[in-house]
Amino acid sequence: MGKVKKEFDWSTAKRSHFLLRLAYVGTRYHGVAWQRESETANTVENELFNALVRGCLVESRETCNFSRCGRTDRGVHAFGNYVALTLREMPGGCKEYVRMLNRLLPSDIRILAAAPVPADFDARFRCTGRVYKYFFAAGRYDVDRMIRASKSFLGEHDFRNFCKADIEATSTFVRTIHEVSFESMGACVAVTIAGNAFLWHQIRCMMSVLFLVGQGLEDESIVATLLDIEAVPAKPIYDLASEDGLVLFAAAYPDLDLEPEPEALSAFRAAYEDAQRRVGVLSCLSGGAGLAQPRAGAGPPLRHKALLSRPQEPSIEERLRKRARNCEQADADSLE
Repeated sequence: MGKVKKEFDWSTAKRSHFLLRLAYVGTRYHGVAWQRESETANTVENELFNALVRGCLVESRETCNFSRCGRTDRGVHAFGNYVALTLREMPGGCKEYVRMLNRLLPSDIRILAAAPVPADFDARFRCTGRVYKYFFAAGRYDVDRMIRASKSFLGEHDFRNFCKADIEATSTFVRTIHEVSFESMGACVAVTIAGNAFLWHQIRCMMSVLFLVGQGLEDESIVATLLDIEAVPAKPIYDLASEDGLVLFAAAYPDLDLEPEPEALSAFRAAYEDAQRRVGVLSCLSGGAGLAQPRAGAGPPLRHKALLSRPQEPSIEERLRKRARNCEQADADSLE
C-alpha cells in the first residue's frame, strides 16, 4: 500500500500578505484569470493556484485575500503582472516563495519576485500606472507614419473608439497616455505604451489603427479624428490587432520595486535561445530574404474600406439608453 498523504495542519500556520511579480508566455493559456466554473481550465491563475495549494502556501483561492493587477486575455503575455495574496510564512522569506513556486509551475509561468505588503494591499487599486509593449515585424509597415500618427494618443482623451466598450464595468472612457515610443529591434519593432490605466482591448485597438496607417490605408490624422468623440461619437467596426504581440510589461507601485530574481528568468532565456534557432531555420526556408525589408510585389494591394465609411457599433449613449429601458421593463415585469 502507498503512503497516505498527511493533511497539512493550517491551525498552526502563521500567515502574511505578499505581492508576487508574475511573468508568463500566454500562448497556450485561455487568459490569466482563474475560472470559477472549472478548476481544470487552462488559465495562468489556475496553474498558479494549483502550485500554491500543492506547496501548502494557501488553503484555497477563496481564503487567501487574493487580488490581481491586470487581467490579460487569451494569448497575451506578461513580464510585469502582479498578484497580492495571503501566504503561509516561510523560513526562507521572499526568495523561498520564488524558488518553491517556480519548481511547481510550468516553465512558461514564472514568479519573478516577492515582497511583503500590508494586509489590505490590493494589487489592482494600489497600482498607479501600467506599461505595455507590442511587438511586430516591420516589413509591411511604414513605421515613420505610425510614429507620427501615434503622437495624437498622448495626453488625456476619451478612448471609446479604441476599446471594447463595457458599460457595466466602466464609468468613464477617459484615460491618460504618458508615452508612446517605437524601438527598432532588427526585423522587429517594439512599441511601448504607458498610461495610468487602460480599457478593455485598448492597446490592441490602438495598434490596429496604427497598422492601417502604416500600410498607407488610413491617413495619419485618423487617430486624432477617432479621439474626437463629437466628430465620431460611435466606434467604426474594425478588427483587433493580434494578441500574440502584446506584453503587459510593468506596473507601478509607490515605494515598491520588485526586481526579477536572475534564476527565475532562466526558463525564458532558454526559450529565447530555442526561438532564435527557429527564426534561423525559417529564414533559411523563406529564401534567406529576412523580414526587415518591405516585401515589394508580395501580392495585390489590400482591399480596404475607410474606417470613417464603415458601419459603427452602437454609441455609448445608445447602450446606456438601452440598458435603462431594459431596467425599466424588468421593474415593470416584477410588479405584475
